[in-house]
Amino acid sequence: MIALGVAPVTGARAADVPYDPPPAAVQAPAATDGWRFISPFEACEMNCTATLFVGRYISTPMTDIFIKYKTPPWNWKTKDSTLVSGAFNREILTYSDLFAFETEIGAGKRFGAQDEWEVWGALYARWKSFPWNDYLRTTIAVSTGVNYASDVSRIEVEKSEKHQSKVLHYLSPEITFGLPSQPNLDLVFRFHHRSGGNLGIFNGTGGGSQYQTVGLRYRW
Repeated sequence: MIALGVAPVTGARAADVPYDPPPAAVQAPAATDGWRFISPFEACEMNCTATLFVGRYISTPMTDIFIKYKTPPWNWKTKDSTLVSGAFNREILTYSDLFAFETEIGAGKRFGAQDEWEVWGALYARWKSFPWNDYLRTTIAVSTGVNYASDVSRIEVEKSEKHQSKVLHYLSPEITFGLPSQPNLDLVFRFHHRSGGNLGIFNGTGGGSQYQTVGLRYRW
């Protein structure tokens, strides 16, 4: 019998054997952590929004709704006035995926018992992290800003008989909902509120106007 064997590869011949290194591991881009400032001159990257709203005047005091929690939505009192408005919003400062600060400019037209125009500029703080966001994207936000009305309405005079002002504070909390499969669209519920808080900077005005609005927001 003839024995068959495999001759060892010498050092010279080993150098001729082609060698393919293992492919490098593909790393996913790291998540953005910490603070990030977004220049207003940068292109929008899913941090700009445009929203259209429509809503009814609410005469129930805001404190009863959001502070004392004694008046549920189905018991809110309304008046014959409607607000149609729009707003442009942009993130300017974010912290990870938890929350963001946003600037906003908006304008609206009242109809019915009030017929004035409104314009405003505001800074919003928004919380974006909820455990169910994989199923229903949710955010909550609140604003501080300045709202200007083209005139002081009869309703606002009745709420603050001694002092009135066309310029008042803009405090408008909102909650948004969206589907993960539709990242460009959100349903928005905003409590549109302007008042003076009896502050001297607003001529000591106590009352103002407020509307419960619903809106559709487009993000790009």
